[in-house]
Amino acid sequence: MLFISGETSYCDVRYLPIVSAYARKLGVVEAVDRACPRSRGISAGRVALALILDTLSGRTPLYLLPKTFEDLDTELLLGERIEASELNDDAVGRVLDMIADAGSGSILTTVALKAGRIFCLDGSRVHHDTTSHSVYGDYDLYNEANQTHPFEIKKGFSKARRPDLKQFVQSLVCIDSGIPVLSKLKDGNASDKKINGEVLDLIGEYMRKFGPKSFVYVADSALITKSNLTLMSDGETRCPFVSRLPLTYNECKQAIHRAVVQGRWTDFGIISPQFPSRKRKAAHYHGFETGVLLYDHSYRVLVVHSDVYDERRMKKLERMLQDDCTAMTDTKTQLEKIEFACRPDAEAALSRIDKGRFHEMVGEIREVPKYGPGRTKHYGPRKPKRFVYRLNLDIKPKVDQIAAAEEEAGCFVLITNVPQEGPEGIESKDLLTIYKAQDAVERNFGFLKDPSIVNSLFLKKPQRIEALGLILVLALMIWRLMERTMRAALDRTQSTIPGWDRKPTSRPTSLMMTTEFHSITVVRTGSDRFLGKPLNPTQRQYVACLGLPEDVFTNPYTTLRPAIPKGLRSWETTG
Repeated sequence: MLFISGETSYCDVRYLPIVSAYARKLGVVEAVDRACPRSRGISAGRVALALILDTLSGRTPLYLLPKTFEDLDTELLLGERIEASELNDDAVGRVLDMIADAGSGSILTTVALKAGRIFCLDGSRVHHDTTSHSVYGDYDLYNEANQTHPFEIKKGFSKARRPDLKQFVQSLVCIDSGIPVLSKLKDGNASDKKINGEVLDLIGEYMRKFGPKSFVYVADSALITKSNLTLMSDGETRCPFVSRLPLTYNECKQAIHRAVVQGRWTDFGIISPQFPSRKRKAAHYHGFETGVLLYDHSYRVLVVHSDVYDERRMKKLERMLQDDCTAMTDTKTQLEKIEFACRPDAEAALSRIDKGRFHEMVGEIREVPKYGPGRTKHYGPRKPKRFVYRLNLDIKPKVDQIAAAEEEAGCFVLITNVPQEGPEGIESKDLLTIYKAQDAVERNFGFLKDPSIVNSLFLKKPQRIEALGLILVLALMIWRLMERTMRAALDRTQSTIPGWDRKPTSRPTSLMMTTEFHSITVVRTGSDRFLGKPLNPTQRQYVACLGLPEDVFTNPYTTLRPAIPKGLRSWETTG
């Protein structure tokens, strides 16, 4: 809060000056202002920065933005002394329209390219995925004549499990530790398969702007279609890729079965960089290399087995085992009721018993005497009139088959056109590591859909939703860059920093950092600023890992010095 006493003011800025320093280094304000020249009032870039700061401090409804900043030092955070009332909903709406008209994609590209140069981002691995965003309201906007909406909000397959709501689909491309560099909003019923094809059409030229001569495209199983595989296999448009082969392909099931039968697994060990805990077991992986033929093209596949079985597939296997046992039990009950007139008939029936997939029926033939009518005599044994034969059956599990099925249930298959050897070769374990890094995009979607950040979308025009999408992606970029910078700094010095519960960690998160700066009071007297209370040792450690001097909380023009991962040099440094 902002307190004013005479000419002295006090405000709690928390960690927001750190966010501002990163936005300033990325040139967010300048990129937006170049695309949206100021016509009147506050510049579009300052409004965009205010929205980013609001997003990363728990976004409030847009009409409450002035209330958010009335207690803050706008010169320190926005680089210009601005009255909070200038950040009203009219100004925000005008800026969102300007961003939409200028093209949110071009602004994101400008900022992403600068991030690539400053932070020396590794573009050799490109991760893509999609998600759906549900919205409330009818959004009947597409019957208008000459409508030019960038995408249609309509019902489609809801990944949020809200089929009752209309939605739009977001496509996101990330590199190096989940840094977003490309984002597109698509129609609510857009197919992931077609979206992958559209991304493939432009990703080669787009990634050349980031420097790498070649890259590997990583996506989920929606990538694997005939048209996409043909596009990635052709000479001119060839694109190295790694994806997951869907179980709907017989080739996938055959590869898994071949791996389990041959049993020549390569031990990959634990590849997760996170330490296991009592509640979270780290998966142990094994791999088996083979090949498949799809649409007249040969592909390298890696069958991967995890000891942390896929819960959904294990439940399916359990149902199959139960169904198989139930069917065998019903058969056993029916067969044991039958009386055979002779042993050969019983033996024939025993030999004809169908064997279940996971259970088998074994048994013996029992001879049963049949007596004539009358009472039992008191002397001598009673002579049977005839004999019939019955089956005594027992159900036994097929231990080997069940073990193989359980092993197959813990398997998935990666498909790629990248060779194992040669200049562009990738070893099996590295192939798995590359694919598992796909979870960075999924975590980004968790960020973009977090209710505390996004809230519900109440913007009426798709153009404004697209512009707000740019704000959210820029906020995500800064969030991930802060995280990456801290980890790179600790990796260089082989040190740790206090994390959750004060436990030392070498992999701090941005959220972890923000909790250390829950209250930072800045005192302003005239043009001078100073901290009401000095930073504690842990706060100083975090500020240093972020590549910032301690005056970031008092100097609106503080310069960021990002930490570069080992073995990489900044593009700015190398010229």
